[in-house]
Amino acid sequence: MCGTALGADLSADKSASRILTPADITAGSKLSPIGVISEAKPAETENVYYLVGNFEDAKAVVNTDMGEQQTSFRGSIAFRAIPEKGGGFKLILEDLNMVSSGVPTKKGDSGVIGLTLANPEYETAYDQKTGNLNTEFQSTLHYSLIDKIKGYIPDKSKEGDVFYSYTETMAGKLAGSLPEALQLKEKTFVPLKAEIRLELDDPVIGLLEDMVIYISIEQLWEYLGLEPAEIFLVQPVFIGTGDADPSATGSAFDTLIDRSLEMWGRCGTVRCIAIRSNFPIYLDKDSYRVLDNYDSNPTEAIALLNEVDVPDAVEVFVVERWDPAWDGGGATWSSGTASTKIITCDQQLDVPCPPPAGLWGCAGGSCGDVNYYHLAHELGHSLALTHPGDPRAGRPEGTAGSIMEPSGFCRDNPNVQSAHNCRTASNPLLYWGRTVCTESPDIMD
Repeated sequence: MCGTALGADLSADKSASRILTPADITAGSKLSPIGVISEAKPAETENVYYLVGNFEDAKAVVNTDMGEQQTSFRGSIAFRAIPEKGGGFKLILEDLNMVSSGVPTKKGDSGVIGLTLANPEYETAYDQKTGNLNTEFQSTLHYSLIDKIKGYIPDKSKEGDVFYSYTETMAGKLAGSLPEALQLKEKTFVPLKAEIRLELDDPVIGLLEDMVIYISIEQLWEYLGLEPAEIFLVQPVFIGTGDADPSATGSAFDTLIDRSLEMWGRCGTVRCIAIRSNFPIYLDKDSYRVLDNYDSNPTEAIALLNEVDVPDAVEVFVVERWDPAWDGGGATWSSGTASTKIITCDQQLDVPCPPPAGLWGCAGGSCGDVNYYHLAHELGHSLALTHPGDPRAGRPEGTAGSIMEPSGFCRDNPNVQSAHNCRTASNPLLYWGRTVCTESPDIMD
C-alpha cells in the first residue's frame, strides 16, 4: 500500500526584511491547489463552503539563537466561508498545519518542526473589493529538540503507552489575498497568496524566536463533488534486510493497518480522516528485533526511534517483541506533534499462552491473535487524543469506552469509534486529499 502527499513545489520571495503585501508575492510559481468546496451536510449547513489546499516547499526564514536560518515548510490550510444576508460572506480560518525538516540551533539541529492551530477557528477579515485578508491566531509549536532537552510530560495513566511532549505557543498573523469580488460557487477554484508571521509567545526552551513563511497556492484542484478529506500518512519501519527477508518483522502490520483504516474511516459522516501507508523501510539491525522493557531500559527504544525520520509521516516501527512484555506491547512518543512516532510489535497478534503473569491487563485476558486495534489506538494518540480521564497538556480526552480506552497487552482496545474522537483529533501532519468517507461513528455526540 503506498500513500503519496498531494501538492507541488512552489517558490516565493525570499526577502524577509519587511512585511510583504500580496502584490509583492511573486506569481508564476509551481503551485498547489486551493478549492472552493460545497460542504455536503444537512440542509442547515448546505450554504457553508470550504476553501482548502496544500502547499509544498513554502520558503521561510526562522530566527533562532544562531540568527536567521533558511528553511521550507509543507502543510495545509482551510477557511470556512459562511454567506451572509445582503451578499458577502464571513471567513473563518479553521486549519493551518505546517511542517519543516528543521533548522540549526546552538543546542543542535531542531529536528522536525510542526505547527498547528491552538484553537479550532479564527475569524478572518476579508475585503471583497480588494481581495485582501488578514487574521490573527495562536499556533502550537513543537520540534524534536524539545524532547531531547526536556524529556516527556510525566505519565499518570494506568497504561504507559503514550509519551506527551512539551510544546510552545506562537502568536501568528496571516496577511494575504484572494481574488477581488470572490463569489462562492461549488467546484470552482481560486488562488491564495499569503505571508505568515509568527512570534514566540510561551516558550519552553525558546530556541526558535520567530519566523516568516510565504505561501502561494494557484493550481486548480477539483474535488468532483466530494467533501474534503484529511490524510494521515504512516511510514512503516521493519527490522530486516528487505521485503525478500523471510525473517523480517512486520508480519502483523497489514492486519494492524487495515483495522486502523477501518476504525478511523468510521469518522466519515462527521469528519473525513483517512489513514494511508507508504511502502516499508527496512533496518538491517538485528539488535532491534527484541526490545528491552522500556521502564528498565528506555535508551534502546529511543535509539530505534532515532534511526528513521520521515518529516511528512508518523513512523511506525514494528519489532518482534518486548522482553519482558511491556504494558500494551507498544507506545506512542510525541503525541499530537509532527515528531510523533510509534513502536509496536508482531506479538500483538501472537500474545504468549498462557497470558503473561503480572502484566497490567493480562489477568483473565486472552492469548494468541488479540490486539487487532492496537495500532488504531496508538494512531489516536498520534492524533493528540489521550486516554479517557487523562487530559494532559491541553490534549483532548478520548471518549470513554471507545478505541482510546487503554486495554493492556492481553485484551484488545474497544472496537468503537466516537464522533468526539473524530472531531478533536489533530496533528500538523494532516493534509488535504481525495477519498470517499461514508461510515459513521459508533458513538455520536
